[in-house]
Amino acid sequence: MTVHLSPEQERVVGQAIHAGLIRIPDDVVEAGISALRERLAANRNSGSEMGAEEWTQELHAWIHSHSTSTSILSDEAVERDSIYGTRGL
Repeated sequence: MTVHLSPEQERVVGQAIHAGLIRIPDDVVEAGISALRERLAANRNSGSEMGAEEWTQELHAWIHSHSTSTSILSDEAVERDSIYGTRGL
């Protein structure tokens, strides 16, 4: 299959490569297919409620899609006083 891009689309692909979102122009197709899969799944689920099993699978997929290397903040770091100090009183 041959895909023809407009100059604007080529510019966006170049920006995505420069930003590290994709490695090569061919990755655009995979990114587009992923976006379409998500939209199709949302379409399927919008008309009906999810069952417990399906909801659990979606939740686990969402959880595992996030980085596990994020640093954990201490309790002190997230206390109101350490965030706002005397400004919040």
